[in-house]
Amino acid sequence: MYHTTGFTTDQIRDLCVLVRAECRNLGTEPWPPILGLYRALVVTLTYMRRNRVQAEIAEAHGVSQSTISRAVTGITPVLDRVLAGFAPTADELDPTVQYIVDGTLFPCWSWRTDRCLYSGKHKT
Repeated sequence: MYHTTGFTTDQIRDLCVLVRAECRNLGTEPWPPILGLYRALVVTLTYMRRNRVQAEIAEAHGVSQSTISRAVTGITPVLDRVLAGFAPTADELDPTVQYIVDGTLFPCWSWRTDRCLYSGKHKT
């Protein structure tokens, strides 16, 4: 389970508790009934972590692609609200530590104006 979702089974169960509590507050269940909460979370986490095609996930879970789409669309905003308190903001991070963030593009330093740095092979 960890390699496809990035979470252990126990962590997914903990997420289920948080998501169910949030959905009770909203008065709705945004996951497809055929999947249930646990499988909808697994599907959503798999989709988010591996960026697999929804049709592949649907085939693996024995449902249609549209069911996977409804699960991802319904669960993602709830996960965003539930996990917001666990994600640090940029101000809370240690500036002396290097962080790796999967899939995030950051602007990088341009060395174009610094002429002392060049490739010895191409002299550029």
